[in-house]
Amino acid sequence: MKLIDKYILRHFCVPLGYCLAAFYMLFVVYDLFEHLGDFIDTRTPLLGIAQYYLYLFPATLVFILPIAVLLGLLYGLWQLSKNNELTAIRASGVSLFRLTIPILVAALVFSVLVTGLQETVAPWTSYRADQFVQQQKKDVEAANDYALNLTYNNEEQHRIWAVSKFDLTTYELQGVKVVQQRPDGSDLDAIHAEEGKFYDGRWWLFNVTLQRHDFYNNPIGTVIREPQRQMADWAETPADFLHEVKDPAFLSSRELGKFIRAHKNLSAKTTARISVDRHARLAMPWTCLVVALFGIPCGLHTARKGALLGVMIALVTFFGFYFLMSFSQWLGKEQLLTPLLSAWLPNLLLTMTGMIGLVRLR
Repeated sequence: MKLIDKYILRHFCVPLGYCLAAFYMLFVVYDLFEHLGDFIDTRTPLLGIAQYYLYLFPATLVFILPIAVLLGLLYGLWQLSKNNELTAIRASGVSLFRLTIPILVAALVFSVLVTGLQETVAPWTSYRADQFVQQQKKDVEAANDYALNLTYNNEEQHRIWAVSKFDLTTYELQGVKVVQQRPDGSDLDAIHAEEGKFYDGRWWLFNVTLQRHDFYNNPIGTVIREPQRQMADWAETPADFLHEVKDPAFLSSRELGKFIRAHKNLSAKTTARISVDRHARLAMPWTCLVVALFGIPCGLHTARKGALLGVMIALVTFFGFYFLMSFSQWLGKEQLLTPLLSAWLPNLLLTMTGMIGLVRLR
C-alpha cells in the first residue's frame, strides 16, 4: 500500500470510527428507554445487559455503517480540502479518480464483511437478543424455551410432522407424530414416538409405534413397536423446525430461500413478501459501497463550503435512501415490482447518480 493510500484512509476511517461508535451509542440509549424497566424489575445483571447489546451489534451494523461511511467520507474530504491538501495532491499529478480508489476498496471490504455477518452471525445473535428480552418480561415464563404444537410439512419428501413440544435449545422433541405420504398424497406410514433426538446428523425416535396404510388411507397389518429407531433417510434438521418457529426477521437470505422451497403451496402474496425480504438481506449490506460512490463526487463538490453542508447532505441522503428502500420493498410485497428489482432498485439509482458524478469529475 502506497503512502498516499494510507493517508487518505486515515482521514476516512478515523471519523468513520467515531461516527460508528456515536450511532451505536445512540441506539443503545434509545433501546434502554424501551427495556430499562424490564431490566430493573427482573434485576438483570450488568453482564447480561452488556451481552444483550453485544448480540444486537451485528444486526445493527447493517443500518448504521452506511451513514457512518458517508459522514466519515464527507468529513475526511472536508478536512483535506480545508488544509488545501487536495489541491497539493492534484498538483503533484495524482488524479481525483486515483484518490477515490482506497476509499472505494475500503467500502467494498465493509460491504463484504456485513454480507458475511448477515448470512452467518447476525440472524442467530438477533434471535438470542430477542429471546433475552422476552425472558425479562414478567408475563413471559421459561416456556419461551419451547415451541408447542409445532407442525412441519416437508413437501419434497412428502412427510408431515406434528410435535407436541420442541426444545429450542437442545432440539429434543416430545410427542412426535410423522406421516409419510405417497406422491399422490395418500398415507404410507404413520409413526408415533414419545420423544426424538438429533444425533450425528440424523433423527433418533424412542418408544416408536408404526402403522402402515393402504392407498385408501386404511390401516393394514399389525402395529410395529420398537424401543428406538434411527431415521437415516430423513433430511429434516432442527434448523427446519426453527424456521417454522422464528420470525422471518431472524432468518438469513439462504434460510428464507430454503423456507420458500419447502413451502411451495404458499400464496403468491406471501411468497412475494418473503422473497422481497430475502433479496433485501443481500442488497442492504452493499449500501456501504453505494453511498461511497455517491459521497465521493458530492464531497469533492461541497468540501470547500464547510462541514455543516456535508452533514446536511448525509442526513438528507440517509433518510431519502431509506424512504426509497421502504417504498420500493412495499411495491415488491404488493407484487407491483419483482422481488429482485424492489430490493436492488434503491442501490441501482444511487449507484447511477454516483457514477455520473464521478464521470463529471474527470
